[in-house]
Amino acid sequence: MSIINGYNGKNAYSSPAIDNRATGKPSTSAGQTESAPDEAAVNLSPTATAMQKLTQSLASTPAFDQAKVDRIKSLIADGQYAVDPAKIATKFLSLEA
Repeated sequence: MSIINGYNGKNAYSSPAIDNRATGKPSTSAGQTESAPDEAAVNLSPTATAMQKLTQSLASTPAFDQAKVDRIKSLIADGQYAVDPAKIATKFLSLEA
């Protein structure tokens, strides 16, 4: 940027107008002020509203069931957890289909 803006942040014309082009903001003269709208309204579609509610719901739901994890961990530690290889293979096949 130092090549574009020259020394001390100013361009060759001693105007910051070139800096404003990069950000898309209009440049203002010394006596002008930029006016912003008093209110900005956003209308969401029903689908967007449903997605927003779903996102909030998922954010408040734990990623996994800690009680179930603790129960299975206990069963494995006690040697009581049985693995059924046929059931696992069937599930893998249904996922691949």
